[in-house]
Amino acid sequence: MKKIITFLFVILTIISFSKKLIIFHAGSLTNVLKTIAVEFEKVNPVVEVQLMSSGSLVVARKITELGQIADLAFVADYIIIPNFLYPKYSNFNVIFSNNSMVLAYTDNSKYRKKINKDNWYKIIFDKNVIFGYSNPDLDPCGYRTLITMQLAEKYYNLNGLYEKFLNSKNRMILKKSIDLIAYLEANEMDYAFLYKSEAFQHDLNYIELPEEINLSSVKFEENYKKAFVEVPGKSGKKTRIYGKSINYSFTIPENANNKKDAINFIKFMYSEKGQKIFKEKGMNLFVNVDNPKNLPSELKKLWGY
Repeated sequence: MKKIITFLFVILTIISFSKKLIIFHAGSLTNVLKTIAVEFEKVNPVVEVQLMSSGSLVVARKITELGQIADLAFVADYIIIPNFLYPKYSNFNVIFSNNSMVLAYTDNSKYRKKINKDNWYKIIFDKNVIFGYSNPDLDPCGYRTLITMQLAEKYYNLNGLYEKFLNSKNRMILKKSIDLIAYLEANEMDYAFLYKSEAFQHDLNYIELPEEINLSSVKFEENYKKAFVEVPGKSGKKTRIYGKSINYSFTIPENANNKKDAINFIKFMYSEKGQKIFKEKGMNLFVNVDNPKNLPSELKKLWGY
């Protein structure tokens, strides 16, 4: 009985002193951040990590327009933080991983045995096929899909390909890229434009698009810049986004309630365990900091700034 009472006391103590760590993040990071959070909580039992997934543009709007408080903000396009959060809500930006665009499908997708890197842009327009991508007004994967298609039109020398894509009757547009996976797995969609890491993490088949159009390589940065889209910006005004290689970033917002555990979460993410998790999820983990002078001192020490 005494052991039971002691155990209950310990549990109640943990609950009463538990702290919340609120993380807003891009949907494409759900899988890797969830795994990191589970392991982080094991060594920090008084911290409750709350992961809140949305499109990266929505992450920014939650903070800037809706007045919601986050302790960490992870986005799938590094320019979102300086463009939307600087200078009022953030003053540093850590680029930490990259990705590429792929066309994902399942073993039940129509023409799965026929599709390849040379004919994919024909297959998706077949009247029997349904393809999808995420909303470009909400999610970087969505506007990157549009940029990829603009680049594909030039790469394959197919005038009108982009317009055909925009006007296709067999397309589906969902809020964020991670939502597309459920439709693929339920056989309600044949093909989806996703990040390579998402396809890898969910055991999907995928077509590797040429580097000239898949937004993966700094080598083709000048080529990527030839394409652009316009999305809602600050105060509802349109902002133009040019093609560039895919890079994720994060920041600790100025008004975060729990900066201490936010810093500890990042330190854990860059630990040997955290780096192993990223690798297992098919993602690189590196550090490139904008405004390093504004980093918390512990992170400056961690990365040698």
